[in-house]
Amino acid sequence: MDDTGGTTVADELVRAAGAGDEATVARLLSRGPDVDARDAEGRTGLDIAVHRGRDGVVRMLLAAGADPEQITGPYDEELPLVQAATRGHTGIVRQLLAAGADPDRANGLRATPLGRSGAEGHTETARVLLEHGADPHLRWKALTPAEWATRFGRTETAEFLRTWAAGPDGPAATA
Repeated sequence: MDDTGGTTVADELVRAAGAGDEATVARLLSRGPDVDARDAEGRTGLDIAVHRGRDGVVRMLLAAGADPEQITGPYDEELPLVQAATRGHTGIVRQLLAAGADPDRANGLRATPLGRSGAEGHTETARVLLEHGADPHLRWKALTPAEWATRFGRTETAEFLRTWAAGPDGPAATA
């Protein structure tokens, strides 16, 4: 809350971002707020927009200077790229990578974007991460992304990840 007892611009921005209300997000951003400011619950607009798959809002926030590597989540344990990869928000993964997110950076729980996309069976998301330099051999809790996919019965994703990891530059090099 602000000094007058109302909501802050950050509260409004997070609420609008979560709702996918691009008009309100644009209006709020035009006021020049700290785009990474946290609301009363400690969440940012980018955090909520990524979580809810709001592609257009993510684009707006990144264009306004939102940090694609910010620590997010309700317990400050998450990263936008890991969140997007976990949920299979491939378009948002592309945006975050283009904005400079590290494809191999692990969150506070040591989960990597590729490990999470493998565990959830998001093959296209995994492909985008690999095309942007994610390491298919990087382990999360002793398992590679392909092993995570296998563990959770994501057969197609596991095979894709194993094939990519076996080649010198993945299947794209032979295509």
